[in-house]
Amino acid sequence: MGARINFVFKTNLDEPYLVLYSHWGETEWRKDLAQALDFARPRWTDDSYCLRIIIDQLTKDGRDSETGFGLFLAKQNELDFLDYPVVIDIQAQWVQDEGNKHSWNSFIEYQQEMLEYHNPIPVEINDYVGN
Repeated sequence: MGARINFVFKTNLDEPYLVLYSHWGETEWRKDLAQALDFARPRWTDDSYCLRIIIDQLTKDGRDSETGFGLFLAKQNELDFLDYPVVIDIQAQWVQDEGNKHSWNSFIEYQQEMLEYHNPIPVEINDYVGN
């Protein structure tokens, strides 16, 4: 069955939208998208480069595979059939998931905080011996 995720990229007010489909990305999409957005930060104001960098980063682990990812165009009324759509607005610089909108900066910051919280720096036992 997979863990599907659909990244819906809005590049302007007109349709259609570019959709990146991932067959296995649902469990790690937040971390992956935050890293991709952060990597694209130098080009946030250049829509075409920003979009290319984000997609490149999201698909980097499957570049040489014929499966795993796909791209297609969809209109707003066609998004309802998607398993798990996440909207990324390139011009307004926000992410919408499950009805919530987040600025790119706040999305990245929150994901970094969550990563640090769940993966604290390991402390060596030797740090406490003899002190």
